Amino acid sequence: MKLTRFINNHFSLLDKKKDRLLLIITVFVFSVAFLNLFVPFNINRWYSDSGIIQFLRLSGYGFVVSLVFLFTQFPLRKWFKQEQFKIKFYILWLLIEIILISMVYMFMYGNPIGNFLNDFIFSIRYTVLGIILPYSFALMIIYYKKQRAEIHSLRDNMNIPSSENLLKLSDEKKRVKFSVLTSSILYLEAADNYVYIYYTENGKVKREVLRNSLKNLEEKLKSESIIRCHRSYIVNSRQIESVKKSGKNLRLKLKHCNETIHVSQKYQSLFQ
Repeated sequence: MKLTRFINNHFSLLDKKKDRLLLIITVFVFSVAFLNLFVPFNINRWYSDSGIIQFLRLSGYGFVVSLVFLFTQFPLRKWFKQEQFKIKFYILWLLIEIILISMVYMFMYGNPIGNFLNDFIFSIRYTVLGIILPYSFALMIIYYKKQRAEIHSLRDNMNIPSSENLLKLSDEKKRVKFSVLTSSILYLEAADNYVYIYYTENGKVKREVLRNSLKNLEEKLKSESIIRCHRSYIVNSRQIESVKKSGKNLRLKLKHCNETIHVSQKYQSLFQ
C-alpha cells in the first residue's frame, strides 16, 4: 500500500524546462570531466587511440547521453504530452532513456548486426553504470535549488527576515557578537567602554551590551536609518514617535520607550 502511494506521487524535479536543461548541461559537463580524468572501466583501452582523438572519443560518450536527454526531455515529452510525471511514469521514462542511449552507443561503437543481444546487454550495463553518477549529481543540484526557492518563498509569505536583513554588530576587536534586525533597533547608548543596544523583540524592549565605542558603531550604521543625536546616543529615526522642543532643547520620544532622549545642539539641525 505504501509503495503504491509512493509511486503515484508527483515527481516534480523535472517539471520546469530550465531544470531539464540544467540536468542535460550538468550530465554533459560531469560526464566529460569524469570520463577523461578517471577513465572508468578502462575505457581508454577500448580503442587504440590517444591524445586529442581519445579525448574526443571519451567526451563523445557524454555528448551522446546529453543529446538523447535533450531529445527525450523536450520534443519527446511534448509529443507524448508528459509535462508532469508521477514517480512510476518517471521511472519508466528513465528506462526508455537508458535503452535509447544504449541503442545509440551500440550503433556507433558496436556491431549490432553481428551479435545484437550481446552488444545490447553490454551497452545497457555500461550505460547504467556510466550515467548513475552524473545523473544523480544533476538531480541533487536541481533538488537543492528547488529547496532554496521554497525556503525563500516561505520566508516571503511568513515575513521571516533573511540573514541579509540582519545588522551584524561587532566588538572592539571586530568580532561579531550580536545580530539584530535594523528595523527592531530603538537606540544605542554609550556607557564608558561599552554600548547598550536597545531593541524590540515580540513587542518587548530588550538590551544587549557590546564592548565598543559609539563612534565605531556610528561608522558601521552610516547607511542605515540610525543617526547620531547626542554624544551618548544614536537613535533609529524610524522609531521616533514624537519630537518635543522646549526653548533651545529638543527631545525625542521613541516607540516602546517611556523616557525621552536629549538631542544636543550639534545634531539638532538633523531633526528640525
